[in-house]
Amino acid sequence: MLSDYIKDKRDVVFSEMNLVLSSINMDENLNNQDNITSDESEEPKEEKNDNYTYEEYLGIVDISKIGLYKGFYNKNSNLNNVKFNLYVLPESNYPDTESGNLIIAGHSGNYNNSYFANLYLLELGDTINIHYNNKNYVYKIDKIYNEEKTGRVRILRNKSKTTLTLITCTKDDNYHQTIYIAYLISVE
Repeated sequence: MLSDYIKDKRDVVFSEMNLVLSSINMDENLNNQDNITSDESEEPKEEKNDNYTYEEYLGIVDISKIGLYKGFYNKNSNLNNVKFNLYVLPESNYPDTESGNLIIAGHSGNYNNSYFANLYLLELGDTINIHYNNKNYVYKIDKIYNEEKTGRVRILRNKSKTTLTLITCTKDDNYHQTIYIAYLISVE
């Protein structure tokens, strides 16, 4: 849909602006505010312009039940930042890694960056699609549980299965996080 396309482009611009603003605040001696770079360990997808480099999403989280269709960046990218986007944790594997675990965290709540605000509506057996490298990875939710917010999360999964783990704050609870464990059921 055109409105989803425009919203995604707006989100990217918002993310890039915030990254530039945060880097200015951290380094007052920054001379070139238009040059946003990333340390890519994989082949980046970029469109070049005279003033900046536009980095495309590495993949898309698609959950039709809650109307979520949101991109995520390479885990080594400067744009992979939970303050502005979905966040792929550094210890994650990408979907094409057998028995790997793609771990994505996102905010919930009422803010512009609360991409996981409706995750609480998901139930066991619901499906989540990850669009990655021109393939659709379909996962089925097997486990949902809460953990106390301590800065670390226990991921209770079957390590012999290819897994998707989603992490967000528990709805109406400032002290817990909800973890969604989903296992790969097909690749299309």
